[in-house]
Order: sequence, then structure tokens, then C-alpha cells
Amino acid sequence: MDDLHERAGSCDVIHLHGELNRPRCFACARIYDGANPEAIDDFGTPQEPPRCIKCGGKVRPGVVWFGESLPKDELRKTYQTAKECDLWISIGTSGVVFPAAEMPRIARRNGAQVVNINLNPTGESHDICLQGLAGEFLSRFLASAFAVF
Repeated sequence: MDDLHERAGSCDVIHLHGELNRPRCFACARIYDGANPEAIDDFGTPQEPPRCIKCGGKVRPGVVWFGESLPKDELRKTYQTAKECDLWISIGTSGVVFPAAEMPRIARRNGAQVVNINLNPTGESHDICLQGLAGEFLSRFLASAFAVF
């Protein structure tokens, strides 16, 4: 959703839930490539969103909101990745919102090891389930996983 993975050097990032930094038009879905104005001015007054240069519709954040469909290309790529991966790490998700919740299952069916890191159990059977804060477990998990290299 944000660009933290790209800034960290990750390649081939799939933004299944959209991209916060790619606003788009409510009406025609065209990517808004104008400046990304602040939603609140210096005095705390909410500002009217910018307008699409194509249709005049209001511009919104480029993320998928509850009840909206996931982007088709990104969803297809994610399904394919789940089918082909050796390791699927699911971090900080309840595992109940579909179709994204299906990805660890697809990975497992295709032979991948599945790791879930979450504050609460998801009710799914995982190869490894680490219950706690993602920031704590992920750093320990990665240190252990790559200590052999």
C-alpha cells in the first residue's frame, strides 16, 4: 500500500491493495498524476480533493477500500506467486478477508512452507505460527532463518 518495500530495495512488489501514493479518480479510475495536495490546510481546515483532468471527478487515494474489488492484474500475479513459491510469510493479518486470505492455502497446497506472524491466531493451520508483534517476531525469525548462510 505504501512504498516502504521499494524504498527498502525489494523488487517485484505486488500492491494487491493498491498504492497510497498513486491517487486516482473516483469516477473514471484514471491515475491522477498531479501534485498530491494535503487534505488539511495549515489551519486544520479540510480541503476539497483535487479534480480529475479527464472527467472532473474527485481524486481519491489509490488504495482498495472495503467492499471494492482488488485490481485484476495484481490479483492474478498474487495467485501465480502463491502457486510457485517455496515459502509464504503472512504478517499481521486476520486471514479472514478473501481473496487475500486464500493465498497461504494456495501456497500450502502447492508445497510451500507457510509462516504466519500475528497478534492473534488465525484459526488456520500453518507450518509455523508465531503469535505476537510482527516487528519482534519478524526480526527474530529472519535472524534465525538466515543464520545458516
